[in-house]
Amino acid sequence: MSNTTFNGPVRSENGFEQISIASGTGTVTTNLDVDTSGNVTTTGYVSSYDNIVDITDATYTVASTQSGAVFTLNRAAGIVVTLPTAAAGLQYTFIVGTTFSGAGQINTQNTSDLYSGFAHIFDPATATDMNTFIPDASNDDTIDLGTAAQGWLVGGIIRLKATTAAVWHCEAFLHGDGTLATPFE
Repeated sequence: MSNTTFNGPVRSENGFEQISIASGTGTVTTNLDVDTSGNVTTTGYVSSYDNIVDITDATYTVASTQSGAVFTLNRAAGIVVTLPTAAAGLQYTFIVGTTFSGAGQINTQNTSDLYSGFAHIFDPATATDMNTFIPDASNDDTIDLGTAAQGWLVGGIIRLKATTAAVWHCEAFLHGDGTLATPFE
């Protein structure tokens, strides 16, 4: 068979399939299928690499198109990150890549978009010093890593997933020091 090159979008109202045909029997096997709703089914391996974004500027606005990305917070003087408007399914991971000396924040785009979930903060220097903080679901629209007690030490991770058009679910494991305090504001 020959190859066909298209200049422009290839469109179908009935999906797409990539198939193989057994040489001895002629049996057709569907290896990849894109159905009429856009759902993808494959028998093969889908290779994917996380998109890693290194944040070194004082402010950074996350785009909804970056859903699935991993962000490293690498500005010791502090960083203010603004999330896009919550939409169910958007998800982002933030890794504290350097210990802050100035406040780090992850703010929602709209004050009506709130955090749910938890932040587990532990003090690596004191094995028994750990606490779990839960946002009150009434007005917490900021994750504030404003002090060591709130988890601004290197190595922490914050996973966020929008579960509705107004809720960002937080799963955070942070490294802190001193009298541990809630990062939710």
